[in-house]
Amino acid sequence: MEVSNEEGAVYRTFVETYKIISFVMGVGMIYPNPKTDKRKIVCVLLMLISIGPLSVMILNDMFNSLAIRDYVNVIRHSTVVGPFLGGFFKILIQFYKRKPAKEIMDEINRDYASYNDMTVVYKNIINSNIENNLVYSEKCWAITVVTCVSSFPIMAVLSNLHSSLFSTEPKRYMIHDIMLPYIDPEQRFESPIFEIIFAYMLYACVLYMINFIGYDGFFGLCINHACLKMEIYCRSFEDALRENNERCMHWKIVKIIVEQNKLKRYVDLIQDTFNIWLGLILVATMIQIGTCMYLISEGYALDLRYLIFIIGTVIHIYLPCRYAAKLKHMSMETATLIYSGGWERLTSIRTRKMVLYMIARAQIPIEITAFNLMIFDMDLFVAILNSSYSMFTLLRS
Repeated sequence: MEVSNEEGAVYRTFVETYKIISFVMGVGMIYPNPKTDKRKIVCVLLMLISIGPLSVMILNDMFNSLAIRDYVNVIRHSTVVGPFLGGFFKILIQFYKRKPAKEIMDEINRDYASYNDMTVVYKNIINSNIENNLVYSEKCWAITVVTCVSSFPIMAVLSNLHSSLFSTEPKRYMIHDIMLPYIDPEQRFESPIFEIIFAYMLYACVLYMINFIGYDGFFGLCINHACLKMEIYCRSFEDALRENNERCMHWKIVKIIVEQNKLKRYVDLIQDTFNIWLGLILVATMIQIGTCMYLISEGYALDLRYLIFIIGTVIHIYLPCRYAAKLKHMSMETATLIYSGGWERLTSIRTRKMVLYMIARAQIPIEITAFNLMIFDMDLFVAILNSSYSMFTLLRS
């Protein structure tokens, strides 16, 4: 279901509101549009074929390094190729979960269309939420991903310029150095092999950015919208209790209960859509942080690229934990907001019982889990960092 927007509407569709995330999701073949399913399959297959040679070359170099026990080089490759291939796995997950993802989009579109008829007080709440989404879940996240990934080609370009301008014997630097099969190791720095591999890796960097900006940013927008829905119906409850007409008050509270039920179904859609992905990044980032720390401490030199990369990895797992913790806190806060809304002024026993059930339901925290097992919150974030450090000490020993 698409929401038609009249001219002059304050709140428009998801695509028109979050243009960066929507564009990247479209380019990355993860935007949930049933009309483009066949096109997505063809494009994803072409992308997989295009990155196949690079993946094979890196895996081959990892195997050779493992054979000679060069574990630092194995970790250096796995640090990069793991998340890169994981990005394509996210495309497959999103295609598999395209129906609940589409329902999430439709729910956001319907809500934004209904917000155009609300009063200024509600629009201030909505504007604050959308502004927060645009700044943190969209722009800041996009900048974080671009910074982490672009540090590799930028450092390579700067190193090549510095070497050619100030070194008597100029050296060439790849974006990510790999040993190419079937040729002499030094030949990878000769023309045109060096230029071809450099351009190929630059293409891989673009795919890297696309795969991480869209899907992960979409999760943050979904969670923040759930918090907005709760904030709005809590405010609506306060307004409903100010009604002098008891019948009108009763029906307004019924509508709020309907919204409470809609929120539960909406969160279930989020859980269904992102359940597998959350489990994968939980395990992947825990390993990633530990191996990056080992690479920085035991590598050949302190590499700024991997230092930036480890910061990006920590942010990558922090944000889902932070969003999920925010949702959990807001869901429990609604019980307090409803209780403090002025229910004591109610004279109808029937309406009081309805409020009682609303509070009882709100006291059950809404939680986002990975693999339907691990609850995502800030406690999990701390546990992941502790496990990553334990892995780091184990690798060093």
